[in-house]
Amino acid sequence: MKLKAHNLFRFYRPGAWRIRPFLLHLPLTLFFLTFTLGCSLLNRNSAAPVPEGQAAAPVALVCGDECAARGQCGQASDGRSVILGHPERPVVSGHQMIFNADTSLPLVGTSTQRVQVVATGEQFDTNFFLVTRPEDGRSGWVAGWCVLP
Repeated sequence: MKLKAHNLFRFYRPGAWRIRPFLLHLPLTLFFLTFTLGCSLLNRNSAAPVPEGQAAAPVALVCGDECAARGQCGQASDGRSVILGHPERPVVSGHQMIFNADTSLPLVGTSTQRVQVVATGEQFDTNFFLVTRPEDGRSGWVAGWCVLP
């Protein structure tokens, strides 16, 4: 009884699978160009850079009447006045960080956003400021109602 040996390379033909070098490099080049373009489009809504004249000027955070009326500031449990902010994006609710009120902080960036008053449906544009806490170096967005230039 004679068994037939199976050749693992029975589908391989020496000239059939050879790829010309440019046919391999062209798709790879197109992939990396598409990837780079896609990554740059993801960062379109990043903070606008601060104009050169304002880069050195700090801004003052104040818990004024309008800031308090819009729910952007308050008092911490230890009694100090704080401004509410968000580390990732400009928001008017769902704050995740606090800044001490009546302090000057360095301005990192600005962004104009359209906000809507839920009770009345009124929509308007307002400025948000990206500031940095000197204590830990973390940056966060605060509403323009709480910022004095």
